[in-house]
Order: sequence, then C-alpha cells, then structure tokens
Amino acid sequence: MISNSLSLSGISLRTTCLFLALIILGGCSTIQEITNSIQKPKVSVANVRVTDFNFSQMELTYVIKVENPNAVAVEMIGYDYNLDINEHPFINGDQSKTMTIEASGESIFEVPMTLNFPDLYRTASELVNEDESSYQFLSHLRFDLPIIGTTGIPVKKSGNIPLLKLPKLSMQSIEVNNLNLSSADLTLKLGFNNPNGFGMDIGQLNYDLIVNGSQWADGTALQDVKVKENGLTELEIPISLNVTQIGTSAYQILTGSENLDYQFQGNFQFNVGHELLGSTNFDFNRSGKIPVNR
Repeated sequence: MISNSLSLSGISLRTTCLFLALIILGGCSTIQEITNSIQKPKVSVANVRVTDFNFSQMELTYVIKVENPNAVAVEMIGYDYNLDINEHPFINGDQSKTMTIEASGESIFEVPMTLNFPDLYRTASELVNEDESSYQFLSHLRFDLPIIGTTGIPVKKSGNIPLLKLPKLSMQSIEVNNLNLSSADLTLKLGFNNPNGFGMDIGQLNYDLIVNGSQWADGTALQDVKVKENGLTELEIPISLNVTQIGTSAYQILTGSENLDYQFQGNFQFNVGHELLGSTNFDFNRSGKIPVNR
C-alpha cells in the first residue's frame, strides 16, 4: 500500500530541482548528504473527541498534528486508518488527502469515523452489557518527501470510549385528577428505561398526544428533570383538557371503563452525564392502549 518509488511531482519536483542545482553549484555536496538531511515529519494524535452522537451511532474524531522539522515544505498525499474496538477490527479505510506543511511549520487535520452501535454489538457481543470499551486507533500517513519520495509514517492512539444503548419509553396510565363537564385535569404517566451507565438531564420534551383519534394535548414539558442511569425513571406530564373543545365524548371516555387508544409522539432533548458526551435527541412514536386511573 505504501511504495518507496521516487516522486518528482508538485512540490517534490521543485525542491528536488533546487537541491540538484545546489549540488552542481556547490560541488561538494552529495545526494546522500542531502538525503540524510531530510527528516521525516513528526505525527501525533493531538486529541480524541466525540463530535456527534445519538443512541444508535457515534462520530469519533481523531485530531492529528503534523510537524515539519525541515527547512522546506513537505506534502502529505494521503492516509489509511484502522479502528479496533475491544480488540475487534471494526472500521478501516484509505483516503487521498493532499495537505502542504510549511517549512518548520505544523498542520492539523481530522479523521472522523462513525461507530454504529447495533453493528458493533453484533461484532463484539460481549459489549452488549458494558458501559464502555477500549479502542486502538492506527493510521499511516503518506508523505511525498524531497529526494526520498513517498514515505509512510504511523501514528496510533488507544483509550476508552462510552457505549450507548437505546432507551425504552413506555406509556403507563392516564390519571384523572379532576373532571367535570367543561374541563379535566390529568396526569400522563410514563416509564423511561435507561440502560446506559450514565444519567441524563431532560432539556425539554416536545410531544403530541392523540387519544381515540382526537388531539388531546401537545407542547413541551419535563425541563430539568433527571433520568437515572441503569434503570427505570417514572415521568409525569400534567395535562389540562378543555372538554367542550375536544367534545363531550371526552367526558364519557374518561368516566368509562375501557382502555383508551393513544398515539404519543415527539422527542426528548437530553444533556448526557458523561465527560465525552454532550447533548442529543431521542425521537419516539408510541401507540396502543392505555388504562385510565381515577
């Protein structure tokens, strides 16, 4: 994948011609001496961060720093990358990326990779019940160096990343707090099962509730409510109904004995309690039957 053939294109051609001119004019230098004076760039992983995520996938970005110790500019012409999760090969690829690193200068570039959690758990089933995993990142950067030609330089990084599992939202009941022919005060009770090893703060819940084919409520709720890690959190949404607007059938429904047909859809906005993570959304659309408690 990495060849050592002489490259005389672009910046390498210009610098090579310059060095050959110095040899001719100086008469005392040799190609070997000039070759020995060319140093390989120094490469390192400056940072690793989660740049985007949800409960199905995560974008993991490696920030790579390239330092050029030479008195002439050098050019990067591409790189490959491999990511192992818990010692399982998981992501690999190869990119043709051109970047000039100025003489005695440095440059930064990013290598983003997307981890799909369902695919990961199929590849490494032992991680299904784990909250984090080890990783090893390995990349070979290809440079077109003066005189030397194409040269590959490896860089690697290891550490740990959080693993995410999809939460489950369930509708538990509608509780009637107050009811008359014109209005009703209800509490919608939900169960939020968080299988992850970190808690979450609800920034906001946006929702739309349809009962027996009629829209009963929509809006926002649950700001600053906490969802605990590794377990079930009960959530309550207060709802006030104008029975006259919805129809007198709502009164009959709420005083009856049958379960209600419902559709509950929307999204949660979360701030996730993990140092590498930030905020994300959880979309939901649930339907079925729900009991009424009086």
